[in-house]
Amino acid sequence: MGESVPTDDGTGVVKPEQVLLEELRARKLAVLSDHRRVPPPMAGLCRNADLLVHEATLTKEDGVDKIKIRGHNTAENAGMFGGDMGCEVVALNHFASKAISEEVIESLLAEARHGNRNRSQIISSYDFMEVWIPRGGFNFCNLPLNSSKDKGK
Repeated sequence: MGESVPTDDGTGVVKPEQVLLEELRARKLAVLSDHRRVPPPMAGLCRNADLLVHEATLTKEDGVDKIKIRGHNTAENAGMFGGDMGCEVVALNHFASKAISEEVIESLLAEARHGNRNRSQIISSYDFMEVWIPRGGFNFCNLPLNSSKDKGK
């Protein structure tokens, strides 16, 4: 990237590595909501996302019939999809209208982590949540997994 150019006085050369910053890849965000299946073209857009926001309206316990009727997805499927797509972080959202307690959120996180098989960080989202995606993407080497208990920190 770049090319060497002579200095104004002609006594030297300025090389690209002397003046250019390291090239960083673009940040990538994907949002999936209110779906039962993800069409292949849409799945391709989600591949290697830094952050995937994925609905977790239902749980595995709700059963396949309810999933088909309601057109929503489970926390386990959210985790599995995020892992299969190589997403760094999967943020669960769009929880069912039932009373959401910390116990319910922890259960959803556990279900998503089971489906994900530790390939991504799994977090729960909340209204007006902000997630900072660093330039060049996340680096989670040797960091503990997040839980809903961390959201206020």
